[in-house]
Amino acid sequence: MCQVNYIHSMAKYKVKDGVGVIPEGTKKIKDSAFEDCENLNSIIIPDSVTEIGESAFEGCTSLAEITIPDSVKEIGGRAFSRCTGLTSITIPNSVTKIGYYAFWGCTGLKSISIPDSVTEIGNDAFMDCSNLQTIYIGKSVKKINGHAFYGCSSIKSVTVANENSIYDSREDCNAIIERRENFMQTKEYYELVIGFNCSTIPDSVSVIGHSAFQARKELTSIVIPNSVTEIESWAFTDCTGLTNIVIPDSITHISEGVFSGCIGLTEITIPDSVKSIDDSAFARCSGLTSIIIPDSVTEIEDGNGCHYYFQEWDNEGAFERCTGLTNVELSKSLFRIGSYTFAGCTGLGKIVIPNSVKVIGEGAFRDCTGLTSITFLDSVNEIGDDAFKDCTNLKAINVPSGKTDYFKNLLPKSLHDKIVELPPVKKAKK
Repeated sequence: MCQVNYIHSMAKYKVKDGVGVIPEGTKKIKDSAFEDCENLNSIIIPDSVTEIGESAFEGCTSLAEITIPDSVKEIGGRAFSRCTGLTSITIPNSVTKIGYYAFWGCTGLKSISIPDSVTEIGNDAFMDCSNLQTIYIGKSVKKINGHAFYGCSSIKSVTVANENSIYDSREDCNAIIERRENFMQTKEYYELVIGFNCSTIPDSVSVIGHSAFQARKELTSIVIPNSVTEIESWAFTDCTGLTNIVIPDSITHISEGVFSGCIGLTEITIPDSVKSIDDSAFARCSGLTSIIIPDSVTEIEDGNGCHYYFQEWDNEGAFERCTGLTNVELSKSLFRIGSYTFAGCTGLGKIVIPNSVKVIGEGAFRDCTGLTSITFLDSVNEIGDDAFKDCTNLKAINVPSGKTDYFKNLLPKSLHDKIVELPPVKKAKK
């Protein structure tokens, strides 16, 4: 329904035969002026308008075309969000800022050109423009905020003006790359900040940015060059179509949530260069059947397990809910298995805890309902609460000879009858 809102002074907007008319002299189209006006087909905006307010045309699903005069300097947040009938729009070379969610859900849009006047693109500005195919970004854009093109699943071409000093799309990579400086501003490097299904990663890129490829569901494979030394958190999360990816040996740390939810991955090799794995790194990769954690890895970070108490999925264990995982080989240098690391890995049948492990975090193997045996090759210093809770098929906890009482002090009483001492280790002959 089209609700009457004030646009200028005491004048109300008018819609006649599907055409919206804004009075001459209006400087700002007020917030929510035409919100959810489903019978609005087109709009006449006078040259006096300099700002389009928040949600001004949000939900105008019949709006098919609009001409924004070159007097407009700012397009407010949600200004055209959910205008599903909008097939094209020309942003004039007077606009300096595109607000948050400005064109969110405009599924009819197929191309967008950001003019040279624009300096900032707001959060989620073109989110879920699922039929958007081409993007052009002008020379003056200095800031592209988070998820600006999230859910744009049909992108075929991305071009950044050559004169842009911050962003580029070098080597026809169909991605957006940002020039950055380190903390001390002594070194320049390049970070891929927004990737698409059609992107390639140039070998001049050092960092794949936070959420760069998040939920690019049609992405099936991508080559990460050896120039990349850091893959930031959530970079490939929920890339459900990803079946093949190689982590280069230039990577020393696997960040939080990097590959979480990549259910199409059936195998992945963690290189010997990696020293630590963050929480959620491979969570919900239900297609993984086997994982070898190399001896270079010394620590797997904690998940928080809050979903067990608050029904909130946040900061899962590194391999939590990898339900297809049947085989895990742990690093012989691993000191700590973080909280909830393998929680919910229902296919895991047995696990061997190497000599190096001294700490097993809370809930580390919780809900591993297929787990039948755990073997400790040496004493550990700490086993967290609920580490083996609801491992309903657990038959044996194998511990070193003479260590039954030691492990009884670490494990809950309900597991004491499952402790089995291993035969004494024979000393090698001199």
